[in-house]
Amino acid sequence: MALAGRLEDAKAVVTGSGGGMGGNIAVRLAEEGADVVLNDRLAEKMERYEAPIRALGRDVVAVHANVTRRDGAQQVIGAALGRWGRVDILVNCVGGVKGPVQRAFWDITEEEWEVTLGLNLRSTFHCTQAAIPDMMQRRSGKIVNIASISWAGDPMHTHYAVAKAGVVAFTRSVATQLAPYNINVNAVAPGPTDTGFAGIEQLRASPGFDTPMGRINEPLDIANAVLFLCTDEARNITGELLTVAGGKNPSI
Repeated sequence: MALAGRLEDAKAVVTGSGGGMGGNIAVRLAEEGADVVLNDRLAEKMERYEAPIRALGRDVVAVHANVTRRDGAQQVIGAALGRWGRVDILVNCVGGVKGPVQRAFWDITEEEWEVTLGLNLRSTFHCTQAAIPDMMQRRSGKIVNIASISWAGDPMHTHYAVAKAGVVAFTRSVATQLAPYNINVNAVAPGPTDTGFAGIEQLRASPGFDTPMGRINEPLDIANAVLFLCTDEARNITGELLTVAGGKNPSI
């Protein structure tokens, strides 16, 4: 049973919230009392999450912007600052992989490499840089970056593994620098997650897709982990990577 109100009146930004994972994170934060800025490059994808957030009585702003670009990130963070005057929570959920999910290193094109690193790293970098001046001034804030268990070196999509390893390193480096400002910076590493994309049944049957607990994640599993890291219950946790994968832990 949810402990309602753990984020009462918090102001949150969730990038990539037109997708199943980001959208569910945004709704979960709203359920606990947060007002939310949604973001996606496709405006229509955010519509399915705007209504449930409004139904909860929370304020919601949908921003159509590409946060892999600095101006897009500034637009998203600026929407929160302009509406509420502060950003309490930033969830960097934009990510993904360009090209086939299962792809040998030697088949990855330069475009696939650059786009994948941009989706996962430039977006996190730009949005975090845009959000922290306000957080540093107020000496308060929560930042959660979405990584993946692939960060440890997934053998079949090297560019994605490298990008998510970068997200983990970024999290730990920035957490150390922002700790004196009372800003928590953590990452969540999802394992196999059913976000409703095409091909999930084929992925379920692929080698290495099983988990010790015998089930894969639903988006709510990730949303609950993010929620915890955004609450005061996690006030002394920073620079950490929380794996949500049914016992499927990466080996390094």
